[in-house]
Amino acid sequence: MLLRFITLTALDAGFDSGMEKCKEILLKNGQVFLSKASKARNKIARMACAWIPSGSNILVHSKSRVVLEILREASVKNGTFHVYVCQSAPDNSGMSMMEELTNFGIKCTLILDSAVGAVMEKVDFVLLGAEAVVESGGIINKIGTSTIGLCAKMLNKPVYVAVESFKFVRFYPLNNRDIPDEYKYKYSTISTVKDLEKEHPLIDYTQPSFLTLLFTDIGIFTPSAVSDELVKLYL
Repeated sequence: MLLRFITLTALDAGFDSGMEKCKEILLKNGQVFLSKASKARNKIARMACAWIPSGSNILVHSKSRVVLEILREASVKNGTFHVYVCQSAPDNSGMSMMEELTNFGIKCTLILDSAVGAVMEKVDFVLLGAEAVVESGGIINKIGTSTIGLCAKMLNKPVYVAVESFKFVRFYPLNNRDIPDEYKYKYSTISTVKDLEKEHPLIDYTQPSFLTLLFTDIGIFTPSAVSDELVKLYL
């Protein structure tokens, strides 16, 4: 979405306006974009917290600011619930997620990533963030997300995704092989390692059939509705 603002700057300014005018409009559009982005998480939290009833058992993965905000809001408005937090290797971001949830007074259990299958039968639903939402309605997120989606699908557990609309992207992967290496690995890894097959990818692609609903700042969508929203956003 930020690229959309950038590429339209010349049109807003007029082709004969010069570089300084383009820079001025670019800065203005960027400020508008950042203002909307900062409000998105609060809007999603107000919308999604109604879907988290008291007494729920929830599985989360990695650390997501929008998921944190939803759970904080729900703990204030809806009462107590229990959150199972995946450790989220290789950076163990789940530990940071658990610390913040504990600071909010939310009951948590940190679990190994490999324990997802065993814990899934205990949870009522899965709540995930996302790095990006692609045209198919699937998501790109921290490595391990696809495995969680698969386990949830097999046990008929709903999978909810909380994500800001500026993370909707015009990209249509069919599987994890379609994700470019520059997204899956750090730059330092790509530039120094010859055989990336031996490296641990940082993200994966979760197909839309594993997901139930997406909570966004522009509404609640099924995965199949994402392509229609992308058309509206980019036209």
